[in-house]
Amino acid sequence: MRQLLLCFSLLFSQLAMADTLAPFAAEFRIYVNKLPTPVKADLVLEPAEGEDSYHMLLKAKSFLLTNTEESFFEWRDCQPRTSRYLHEFEGFGKHRYHRMNFQWAPPRVHNVSEDDKESLDIPDNTLDELTILLRGRCVFASGDKAYSVTSVYGDKLRTHRFEVIDRETIDTPVGELDTLLVEKKREGDSKKKRRTLFWVAPSLDYMVVKAKHIESTFLKAELIMIDYSGPALDAKPESQSADSQSSSSTTDNANAGHQAGTIMPEAG
Repeated sequence: MRQLLLCFSLLFSQLAMADTLAPFAAEFRIYVNKLPTPVKADLVLEPAEGEDSYHMLLKAKSFLLTNTEESFFEWRDCQPRTSRYLHEFEGFGKHRYHRMNFQWAPPRVHNVSEDDKESLDIPDNTLDELTILLRGRCVFASGDKAYSVTSVYGDKLRTHRFEVIDRETIDTPVGELDTLLVEKKREGDSKKKRRTLFWVAPSLDYMVVKAKHIESTFLKAELIMIDYSGPALDAKPESQSADSQSSSSTTDNANAGHQAGTIMPEAG
């Protein structure tokens, strides 16, 4: 569950190249091997107290478990700057958590978990693992096809690399969208079939509308978006709209389309 939700948070993004972030709320359902599970997830972004400050919440819940991630951060120069991060899991008789406070002069994180306390020096541009993909929206909007970021979780620093590998049109709860297909690149992974893929929609401010994690031939997971409330779709260029209208009858007759937007977490 943690791996699936992490993948999702790793490619989330909002209003491209904007000085502020627009609030939104989205709901998802988790699928394993194409079968729906009872787990639903809510993702919310809202303003917080203070200038350029925001609160982001990702909460997955079923009758068996609750998994919560929260980040309080500032948004400046097209990048999040975390002040507090929380991850808490309750289920199957276990209760685990990380409560992390960030300081930036000098850069350092203070972590409290269920069984330990520690402090760690961090690079100046380190992100938490919920807001990590906010960085991607500005990179992709500028036309770049790849980027790397560093995150901290507990007492571990991690480097993540993402690359655009294709474009696809997919069906979502807000209609058919053109998307960038992004892959989380891995080096030295012993499991060669392991892959994590994200579909991000430029017309939805580079928000992830689908994600898929392939652990092996026999284990695949997805997070499917089932509801969305937030910024409206960007207007399409006239030439694109004309092309869409001329091909609409063909599309209707074919009755084709990919599965509704999905999002999913990954292995580290």
